Amino acid sequence: MSIIQTLLETKKTGKPLSASVSQSTFGELPILVITHNTCHAAVSLQGAQLLFWQPTRQATPVIWLSDKAIFKKGTPVRGGVPVCWPWFGKVNDPMHGFARIVEWQLTSVQEDDNGVDLTLSLTNTAQTSHYFSKPFSLSLAIHVGKTCQISLSCLGDFEATSALHTYFAVDNIENVIVSGLSDDYLEKTATENRPKVAGQLTIDREVDRVYADAEDIITINDKKRIIKITNYNANDVVTWNSWIDKVKTIADLDNDSYKIMLCVETGRINRPLRLSPTEKTTYGFKIDVL
Repeated sequence: MSIIQTLLETKKTGKPLSASVSQSTFGELPILVITHNTCHAAVSLQGAQLLFWQPTRQATPVIWLSDKAIFKKGTPVRGGVPVCWPWFGKVNDPMHGFARIVEWQLTSVQEDDNGVDLTLSLTNTAQTSHYFSKPFSLSLAIHVGKTCQISLSCLGDFEATSALHTYFAVDNIENVIVSGLSDDYLEKTATENRPKVAGQLTIDREVDRVYADAEDIITINDKKRIIKITNYNANDVVTWNSWIDKVKTIADLDNDSYKIMLCVETGRINRPLRLSPTEKTTYGFKIDVL
């Protein structure tokens, strides 16, 4: 049984929050399990992390979760949509910020025929003061149905870098073409894989890039389906795939998992979020399957 099937099974013993949503526990983490007419999905309260999303008309998930993901307090969960905030990368400790490894509060659950809408929040507390001393308030809105939409809203008096670190499921990484990327990118691997077509990415080795000024619409075409990502108030797109050698060094990935997933991340990195203590700053994305 896959990890997603096991997650969905926990709904049977969970606490109902609405007709389609229940709260249960998986490993050490409280999770929300969603079984709606339009989709199946799950969200971890740690990190406000959408763990996977599979529209009912799709034979496989669109947002991917590793079968070896670790559900332990304070440990990032491999897959889904981790929220990297208030910094992206190794600029501070922990890597990619603390928002993805602390528990958020569930503030709203709503549903209708179009899907399920969740709102989760995080503010500065004793839990977060170990990592970050400045006052802040975050709100994450998640919609799952035939489409998926995630928006991060922030209040504070500082600049922050951030990414919604989405793992996408693909049929075969060697067939994938990512379009809508710019020709301005930071190459983070030792060997550059120059694009054959400007603004496109094909993968035949490890990929780790930050694209600046990407288009608002990005597509992932794996010859089985086309995933359309519409970004708003986000000017950076990060792409990552471990490829053959690196995947063997990552404990929470199967050795063959690089073949079936690709990170295409909506971000604010080169142009940080300039936060206000009184007016929300929001960015995010919407996913459609064409």
